[in-house]
Amino acid sequence: MSAFSEQIESQLKSKLHGSEGLVIKSLGGNIVVAFMTGMVDNAQLNLNLLAPLTKNDQCDSLETLSEMIPIGDCKPFDQLSDVIEKLLSGFALVLLKGKDGGLLVNLANIPSRAPSNAETESTIYGPMIAFTESMEKNIALLRSYITSDKLIQEEVQLAAEPHTSASLLYLDEKEKNPFVELIRKRINKQKYKGLIGSPLFLKILTDNKYSLFPEMSLSERPDRTAQAILEGKVVVMVEGNSQVIIGPNTFADFFQSVEDRYSSWGLGMFNRSLRAIALIISIFLTPLYVAALTFHYEMIPMPLLESLIMSRARVPFPPLMEALVMEVSIELLREAGARLPTKVGQTMGIVGGIVIGQAAVQAGFTSNILIMLVALAALGSFTTPNYMMSSSIRFIRFPMLIVAGFLGLLGITFFSAFLFIHLLRMTSYGKPYMYPFYPPNSKGLINTMLITESSPFQYKTDLTRSNTKGGKSRMTKWFKSNDEE
Repeated sequence: MSAFSEQIESQLKSKLHGSEGLVIKSLGGNIVVAFMTGMVDNAQLNLNLLAPLTKNDQCDSLETLSEMIPIGDCKPFDQLSDVIEKLLSGFALVLLKGKDGGLLVNLANIPSRAPSNAETESTIYGPMIAFTESMEKNIALLRSYITSDKLIQEEVQLAAEPHTSASLLYLDEKEKNPFVELIRKRINKQKYKGLIGSPLFLKILTDNKYSLFPEMSLSERPDRTAQAILEGKVVVMVEGNSQVIIGPNTFADFFQSVEDRYSSWGLGMFNRSLRAIALIISIFLTPLYVAALTFHYEMIPMPLLESLIMSRARVPFPPLMEALVMEVSIELLREAGARLPTKVGQTMGIVGGIVIGQAAVQAGFTSNILIMLVALAALGSFTTPNYMMSSSIRFIRFPMLIVAGFLGLLGITFFSAFLFIHLLRMTSYGKPYMYPFYPPNSKGLINTMLITESSPFQYKTDLTRSNTKGGKSRMTKWFKSNDEE
């Protein structure tokens, strides 16, 4: 046996000491096979690897050895560092005594579930299938939507312990996609320790790490992911995660549902307008109630003021405390419902809300009007299609309530101005977060509010277009990438 073969076997035994799953078999002649039990497909191992090698156990070159194995993913190797990682990923190692190097044969049998219906992004219209935890299956699902040779899959290695695989997916076009290089730089710049999931990876890729508002979105739907790629965005897939990362995104992107694309333009515009109204209701409704009752009750019409006084006659708390208690109760119900099994959680959320609300009114802890306002604000936040943005909106309501309780309408005005300034300053991979509202763009505004037959797939948005007929994109004169500054 050559020094190389002996070195490989010695390394396997030393690195994997104590592991009963390691199997090293000598096939009588000059061939040695090593694999991890439980990580390889036994049927493929016996039929397509051990059987042909046993029949032809005398071999004098790696090329001949490769031709004997009827498996497509069969690669030569000559680096010792590649062996352990591949062996633990379901590959079998084939060594030829007296030769330097060997073959790595993919026999991986990693447990994975079959594709199922989308849970966090469910729709009434359109496809229902969702990604799984297998990156190989996810890429196959995505390619079933984009049957084009322009779809590029680029594997990237995360500097993590344990090792984590990821892939960048984007369109290969004449115009160079500026976001691909930025993502590569940020991936190579970071070092991680521990398991890397898509939500954690998303934090690493963002421009504004301390902002409450998400810049990249997570999706479990292949159709939405394919649509994003066709619009010029970049998708990051992480092995072992059923959600992919899509970016860059604007503020308006988080309020667009996949279902809008399958609806008529009128219905789609109505739904998006309804979400915009729901956003305003969710953030401002209860703070305005607190500000009006605490500082500005003279602005309330007399009939409505009489109703408010009657409903609050037995309430011992000031409006701020009353509203905070009810908002916290709603969040507790939501969190408890999310952690319980699906059917139990839905029942508990509905019944618990009714029982607690009715009991609170009868006990004099709150008023009927506030119960209605808090419920409307909660419903408004739930209309946001993106869960991360919905969570941010619910969180913002609490500081807005506090400033309304202490400063009234003046506090609401100042806090709203602070939020708007923050949003206008934000970028997503160097591009303005509030596009197409700022910088203003008429075509972008039309595409944001209206859904036409040409808008979803036939052209990229100005946000993701790196070049235009006039040379550089109009967007590049407004902002530069944070990585380039």
